[in-house]
Amino acid sequence: MKENQFLGLIKFFRNEDFLEKLIEGCFYCIPPEVYRLAKQEGVSDKFESCSFSYRKSRGDDDIKLKINDIELTDVHGVTVHNAQQRDAWMHCWFTLRLPKDENSLSQLIQDIEKMKYQFGGHYAFIPPLNLKELLDRLKKHSKLPFSSSEVKYTGDSSLWGNTCKSLEYSYQREYRFVFGECSVIETTPYIINIESGLDDLILKNPDIKLKSNDNKHVWLDLSA
Repeated sequence: MKENQFLGLIKFFRNEDFLEKLIEGCFYCIPPEVYRLAKQEGVSDKFESCSFSYRKSRGDDDIKLKINDIELTDVHGVTVHNAQQRDAWMHCWFTLRLPKDENSLSQLIQDIEKMKYQFGGHYAFIPPLNLKELLDRLKKHSKLPFSSSEVKYTGDSSLWGNTCKSLEYSYQREYRFVFGECSVIETTPYIINIESGLDDLILKNPDIKLKSNDNKHVWLDLSA
C-alpha cells in the first residue's frame, strides 16, 4: 500500500438502530441549519457551509446591520455565503487513509477515538472498491442532483462552504455527499430510501486493522 492511500469511509453511530437503517437503505441527509443550531460537541458548527451566521435564537451577541445607512433592528438571522456557495443537504463520513509515518498514525488514532467519543462506538464502513457502486446507486435513486468529495480544512473563513470547513473540525476528516440546494432556514432532512438495501456495499462494525508488512505489529485496531 502507498502513503495516503484511500482505505475506505467510516460513519460512527451512538444509536445502533440508525446504523441498521442505513444498511437497510435509508440514506439520511441533513441541512446545514441543523448543525448551526445544534449544541452537541462535534455536531454544532455556527458557520456550517457559510463564512458567518447570526441567530438570535442561539443567544448570539447582538449585531448591527445597516442597508443604505439605515440600521435594521430586531434582526433574527443573518447568513453570509462565499461566492457561489449555497446550502444543501449533506451526508457525512470519516475518511480513512494510510498514515505516512508514526506521527500521522498517532494523530489518526486520536481522531478516531475523538469521533467515537462524540458520535458513538458503532460504525458503518464502506470499503474503497464499493464507493463507486454506492455513488451509482445514489444517482439512480436520488431525486436531487448530488456531488461527493473530501472536505478541506482552513482557517480562512472566506473559503468555508459545503466542502470546506474550519480547522477546528479537521479531526473529522470528512467525506461529504452533497444533495441539491435548500433554504438557509431548512431543518427538514432529505431522505433517500433504497429498497434493495445497502448491505452489499456498507459493512456493520467490521474489525479494521492496519498491520506491519510482516503482520507482527498491529498499528491500528478498530472494533465496536
